[in-house]
Amino acid sequence: MKTTCYTTFRIFLLGIIVFIFIFGIQVHAAAKPVQVAVVPFKVHAEKDLSFLRDGIVDMLSSRLSWADKVTVVNSQETLKALKTVTRPLNEIKAREMGTKLDADFVLFGSLTVIGNSTSIDAKMVDVSGEKETLSFFNQSQGMDQVIPSINLFASDINEKEFGRVMPSQKAPAASQAQKTQTLQDQPQTDARAHPEKLIVGGYAGGETQDTQNAAPGSAFIATQMSQSQSAQFWKSRNIKQRITGVALGDIDKDGKTETVMITDHSVEAYRFDHKRFLKIKTMAERSHDYLIGVDVADINGNGYPEIFVTALNPSREFVKSFVLEFDGQTYIEIVQKSNWYFRTVETPERGRILLGQKQGINSPFDDRIYELVWQNSEYDAAEPVMPPRRANVLGLASGDARNDGTQVAVVFDKLDYLRIYDSKGGEIWKDGEHSGGTPRYFQMPNLGSKDTENHAYYPMRILIRDINKDGKNDVITAKNYRLSQILSARMFRHGELEIRSWDGIGLAVLWRTRKLSGHISDFAIGDFDNDGADELVSALVIKTGAVAMTTPKSALIAYELK
Repeated sequence: MKTTCYTTFRIFLLGIIVFIFIFGIQVHAAAKPVQVAVVPFKVHAEKDLSFLRDGIVDMLSSRLSWADKVTVVNSQETLKALKTVTRPLNEIKAREMGTKLDADFVLFGSLTVIGNSTSIDAKMVDVSGEKETLSFFNQSQGMDQVIPSINLFASDINEKEFGRVMPSQKAPAASQAQKTQTLQDQPQTDARAHPEKLIVGGYAGGETQDTQNAAPGSAFIATQMSQSQSAQFWKSRNIKQRITGVALGDIDKDGKTETVMITDHSVEAYRFDHKRFLKIKTMAERSHDYLIGVDVADINGNGYPEIFVTALNPSREFVKSFVLEFDGQTYIEIVQKSNWYFRTVETPERGRILLGQKQGINSPFDDRIYELVWQNSEYDAAEPVMPPRRANVLGLASGDARNDGTQVAVVFDKLDYLRIYDSKGGEIWKDGEHSGGTPRYFQMPNLGSKDTENHAYYPMRILIRDINKDGKNDVITAKNYRLSQILSARMFRHGELEIRSWDGIGLAVLWRTRKLSGHISDFAIGDFDNDGADELVSALVIKTGAVAMTTPKSALIAYELK
């Protein structure tokens, strides 16, 4: 009996010891502060702002430090570890660096200053890889916004990573000149006029800044070459996807125009009917492929317009396009996994025709552009329309752009300069400044460092049309303003549509829309709202959703053409 009690006591005592030991380890582990390594930010600026690099490190270190809970790794140790990893610093390299420092998190980023515009792009990386990287992006006007932006980022980290609620940090209120402008003073319930929250101000384009004029509530702003024009417009509700392309056409032959939109991974049909813009159908879903272009035209001549979708494979390394068509009941793929880039253009003699281009060896701009015709249940090359190395077909329009009776090609080159070529590929004119600009890209082979991505960016659509009914053709383009020309990854501040006309010297801008926050991804002309008159319809990406834990946001804006 005594032996049994003694044994029981020993087991109980051993259990107490084990419990204390384990609990003690847990208490000790819980008491260990979280270690954060703050890497000096890269500074991109026209002048020496290295003092800001040290200042940002100091600000973040002081705001993240939390007695007994969060400590910041000594800056000298961080710099020493930084030298041991190859550049550029990315999430993988940050985890490698954090492991060497025995840190839990690594914080790195960049500050870009272009003129009066500043932007901060940063990441907070969990070294263990168990938590999603916390990304931060902020764009502002003026250097006085840098410190409030850093405060916001630090508060975000403290709250989301450490559960520490900080006093609210707000950026200074924008000046009156920076406040958004209302295009039309109408009630929010009026579906034809509510894009005011997107407007970032009027045109400010060099010498024409003081001569531009616009009627109250006008959608277009005139340059010094013409008088003011008023136009109504309509904006859709925000769509929680990134719209990458838009086209108009009666795709089911019911006598009404449908709006075909592509997102990164889907093809969708909408219709404006009885003052309502409603989704009809999702016609295709590609969860891994990237959809970069869409057009609508009846090329095979069977009475139903085809929907041409230019797409890339998941790694964006080869073209994987497809074509949809209504068969009377549903939409079927009549062409799959095509290696053509597709674009339709309007001709005065033959109506809408289809152009195509295959991927070049070195660039999407390298191969010859052909007219494509339907034969043997596929689209084949017929006549060449553009020699190699001139353009990518996604950024090409053909027509009488100079209003002299001759057909020319208006294109965007690989650097987003507008050019005009004659029928033999000879250059007639080149613009002196950048225009266009899209974030859509083809993944090229890496150059030099395997960690440096090599992107070939696709051009913006171009249309040739008599948009103001004066008997002369206009060239319609979009212009997206990049946050920085230094950064390899494209981010845009705002965009606008431009209506150009040949003046004997070049394509001068006659009209432009007011600047819209975000970027214009595509546009089309047609009877969008089925009222018997054409509209200029643009797809606006307000938020790309590229930053972690953010949702993309897009909208359509339709401008009345009178």
